[in-house]
Amino acid sequence: MMAKRPLGATGIEVSTVGLGAWQLGRSAEWPSGPEPEEAARIVRAAFDVGVTFIDTAPAYAGGQSELNVGRALAGVPRDRFVLCTKVGRRPDGSADWAPEAIEASVVGSAGRLGVEHIDVVVLHSPPAEVLDSPAHYQALRALKDKGLIRAYGASVDHGHEIEAAAEAEVLEVRLSALYQEPLPALEKAGTGAIIKVPLESGWLSGAYDEDSRFDDVRARWSPADVALRASLAGEFRALLPDGVDVTEGALRFLLALDPVSTVIPGTRSLSHLEASVAAAARGPLDPATVDAVLAWYQDRLGEQALRW
Repeated sequence: MMAKRPLGATGIEVSTVGLGAWQLGRSAEWPSGPEPEEAARIVRAAFDVGVTFIDTAPAYAGGQSELNVGRALAGVPRDRFVLCTKVGRRPDGSADWAPEAIEASVVGSAGRLGVEHIDVVVLHSPPAEVLDSPAHYQALRALKDKGLIRAYGASVDHGHEIEAAAEAEVLEVRLSALYQEPLPALEKAGTGAIIKVPLESGWLSGAYDEDSRFDDVRARWSPADVALRASLAGEFRALLPDGVDVTEGALRFLLALDPVSTVIPGTRSLSHLEASVAAAARGPLDPATVDAVLAWYQDRLGEQALRW
């Protein structure tokens, strides 16, 4: 079975690979996403191989992600899984950052997920004025006191956002071999760390190259962006030991970093899940390779962080 790690000082343990449910549903954003029956199969397969941590949000897959996860979890003993969801962004794509809206959002998520409490709730990529807002963390603490949630925090993308979210017990952080900018701040924070976008939106999955073109959300990348990412992925691959492919290397690199509790690759198919679990089973990369990847990033990109 998969190894587990503590989620910071929360008292919660999570599988080293979690199920990222951003794409776990069919929506306008992900027209090729799985139907409810396939989504349920993915969740159940995750449990079969030891995945205990599931990350979702009201806004994922146009609201379908939480519903699909909830259907799949029906009848599963509650102590077998750890749920993380978010507040601030609604299924219709709108946002409500009012502190007084937090409880209603969490209650709604619990209903869609079919549970009485949610383990982790984070602010969903909030604006700067929310990240360091005492009122928002006070509202989250009140829900913890009520037993509706077990831990709280924020989902962020940059080091300065980690520093602003000083009251967070848990951080969900964008981090990958190709995007290491938040790492120094994360190491200082000392909180539980959930790593999102660990395969850099597919560039570390081996699915794309310099000739790839996109007509979904990834169409945000210009030809120059595509060329840069393809080059970086190739350079990273060259740093890996023989027999370690780019997906495995990307996940095992992150699992070698001290702040990391779990990584949550986006999963739209059973094959994606199986590849992630197999990578984690081989454990963290060796220290020499990790040091080489850290040094390569600083030399290659320095202060130039890849935009999402």
